[in-house]
Amino acid sequence: MDAHDSSIGPDRIRFYTAPAVVRLLVALSGGPQRPHHLSAVTGCRWDETEEALRGLQRRGMIIREAGGYRLTQSGHVLAGRLFACASGLYRALYSRPGFSLPPLPLVVEGVLDDIGHLTLPTYHDAFHHPEHAGGEMREWMLARGYLSEADGALRLTPRGEAYRTFLDRCTGTIATIEQFNSFFESHPLDGVPEFAVQRIGDLMSAALILDLPGKTEQSFAFFLEIIEEAGSIHGVSTWFLPFIAEALWKRVMAGAEVELVITPDLAEPLWQEEFVGRGRDAAAFPNFRLFVSTVPITVGLTVTDRALSFGLCREDGTYDTVHDLVSRAPEALAWGERLFRHYKEHAVPIEDFFRERENTTGSA
Repeated sequence: MDAHDSSIGPDRIRFYTAPAVVRLLVALSGGPQRPHHLSAVTGCRWDETEEALRGLQRRGMIIREAGGYRLTQSGHVLAGRLFACASGLYRALYSRPGFSLPPLPLVVEGVLDDIGHLTLPTYHDAFHHPEHAGGEMREWMLARGYLSEADGALRLTPRGEAYRTFLDRCTGTIATIEQFNSFFESHPLDGVPEFAVQRIGDLMSAALILDLPGKTEQSFAFFLEIIEEAGSIHGVSTWFLPFIAEALWKRVMAGAEVELVITPDLAEPLWQEEFVGRGRDAAAFPNFRLFVSTVPITVGLTVTDRALSFGLCREDGTYDTVHDLVSRAPEALAWGERLFRHYKEHAVPIEDFFRERENTTGSA
């Protein structure tokens, strides 16, 4: 489930950096558009524009409605990330004193010429393993300033590093959004911090787990397995169930580091029902810490030393306990840790939360 297949990148990047597709995405980012307008903005024949539109529809990035086309939620996320990556690459290539970024279409098209080469597998591999670049490839990279040679060693220049970053970010973003298109279409990313959306491609190797309730209740078997094997657990949650809280407490007593960030409305029931009410003395275990968030939480996150489980709220704002993206890839775990730290930095220890509430309301 977690194998990283870099060979999936070139064809996908080639499609999304085709001039007709780029111009369609730029136009549709401004809102729904009628077919005759889209035909004009691509500068292509109508049959070429239609082919690009069909490709975007087939990938779930656009939808046709009465009178025109619009981006789907997944399409908005993907287009935004591609444009951001292209802007970063453009800055790396052309930034000078007094530089200002030109209009978006010019930015994206300004980096297309070389990208046409870079999406070929041989070019793609050369940017990841420059020491293995063949003679012709090496000379091309040296001539374009992507590679430097010193003391017989080949290294990517800052310009070359910018291209490799672009390829990696685009590959990861495209693969993640396309693979989990239905998930992102029904689970908005609006409340997810921008830095996490920027690196959404780090979830490329995840698997979408569907944990449907049985005859009576949901088992959460995969989630309990993640908890039971963990040496450390960092979580962000808007809900709890007694048997999950019990599984976490067992890991605490076994010596695992457990840190949880929860919502304010969860603080009272979780503390009273699972700790005070059950005689569990959290103060006796310094490896266990509860924090109450001071910012809205729209995610469900568990990241351990071995695995990541990531979920989102549905369109109506309720948390979806059925669908989770699960991964054991190092880049996914690092992504989850950064997201956890964000929520922890915007949270207070639960003791401080209750103390502040008591000072404010005069109630225990």
